[in-house]
Amino acid sequence: MPKRELTLSRRPAYIPRPFQSLAFSCRKMRRLTRGLIMDDAILPLHAVPKQQVVDYLGRRGMTSEVVEWKYFDENFNRGRERGYVWVREGDVQGFIGLIPWSVQRGNDRLDMVWGCDWSVADPNLSKGMGLVLATHSMSLHRPWVSLGGSAKARTIMPHLCHHKVDDAGLVFWQPLRLGAALKKLGERNRLAQWLEGTFLRSVPVRWVARPSSHRPDIITESGLSPLVADLIEHEHFSEWHPHHRLEDLAWSLGRCPSITTRTCYIRGLSGVDAAAVLWRNSQASDFWKVTLWAAPMRQALLANLLHEVRWQVFQEGGVAISTLVSHLQTDLIEQLQASGYWRQPRPLPMYLVGERKQTLPFRDMTGLSYLCTDLAYRF
Repeated sequence: MPKRELTLSRRPAYIPRPFQSLAFSCRKMRRLTRGLIMDDAILPLHAVPKQQVVDYLGRRGMTSEVVEWKYFDENFNRGRERGYVWVREGDVQGFIGLIPWSVQRGNDRLDMVWGCDWSVADPNLSKGMGLVLATHSMSLHRPWVSLGGSAKARTIMPHLCHHKVDDAGLVFWQPLRLGAALKKLGERNRLAQWLEGTFLRSVPVRWVARPSSHRPDIITESGLSPLVADLIEHEHFSEWHPHHRLEDLAWSLGRCPSITTRTCYIRGLSGVDAAAVLWRNSQASDFWKVTLWAAPMRQALLANLLHEVRWQVFQEGGVAISTLVSHLQTDLIEQLQASGYWRQPRPLPMYLVGERKQTLPFRDMTGLSYLCTDLAYRF
C-alpha cells in the first residue's frame, strides 16, 4: 500500500506525454516522485499544523469557522483521514480535501470518499503538482468520487478517473422574485448588478398562493429534526445511492456555521412519510436549497412539501429555491417540473476512481443531492 506521506523534489513535476494522449495513470505519476530528495512533501492533513491549513484555505476564500467545522470536527472525523497537503519549506502550497461517506444498494454498503477543495497556491509556478496531489490521494482512498468541480477540475478529472457520468447531477431552480434573474445577469452585465441593489430585486415573478387547508398537515421544525432519521437512513433505492446517516447530516447541515436549516415533514401511520430539509446562508435569506425524501408509495406527498417550501421561502423574502437530483430519479424530476422548477442547462458530471485491478462496483448513482460532497454550504 502506498505511503500516506510522499516526498518530492523541489523542481516542478514533469507531466509526461502520455497524459496528453489520455493514457495518464496514478501509477505513472507515482514513478515520477519515487526516490527523489526530500525537499517537498505531501502530508496527510492530521500531520500539518491546523493554523497553516486555516491560513491557506482562508486565502482561497474560506472563513476560519468553516475550515474548523469542515476539516477539524472530531465528532465527524472519528479518526478518518480528511485530506492531503502539499508542504514546501514549511508552508502549505496545495490542498485536497476528503469527505468520508458510504454508498448502499440493498444490504450492500461500501465506504468511499468525496473529493473537494482541490487547489495549489500558484499553478503557474508549480505545474503538475495539482496532479501529483490528486493522484496520491486517489491511490490511498478508493472508491474516490467527485461531483461537479471547478472548470479546471473538469478538464483534468476525465484523465484521472476510471469512469465519468456526464449528466449525473441535475440542478433545478424555481425563481420567485426578479432578484434571481438579476443575479445571473449581473455576472456579465454591470447594469444588472446595479439593478440588483434596487427594489426590482424584490418584485415577484410568480404568484405564490397560501397552501390549501385541505392538504396533509405539514410540521415545520428549526434545524435538522431527528424524527426524519428513519426515513433518511432507510431510503428504498434499487440502485447504488449515497447512504445518509443522521449523525453525518448533523455535521453537514446541523453544525455548519454558515447556514440556517429547517425541516418540514408529513407524518404517516408508522412514522414520517415525506420530508424536506431546506436551508439558506445564515447571513442572507435570498437563495435557498432543499432536499426531499419520501417513503415508498408516498411520493405524491412531495407536491405538498414543495408547495409548503415555496410558500415559506416566499414569505421570508427569498428570491429562488434550488435542488439537486440524480438524472436517474425520473419520478422526482417530474414532480419538480410539475411544481414549476426548471432545469439548469449545465449538469454536474460525476467522476469515479475504483480499486486497483478491480472493476468499479458501481458506475452511476441515484439519490444524489446537495448533501453529497460539500455542495450544501456553497451559495
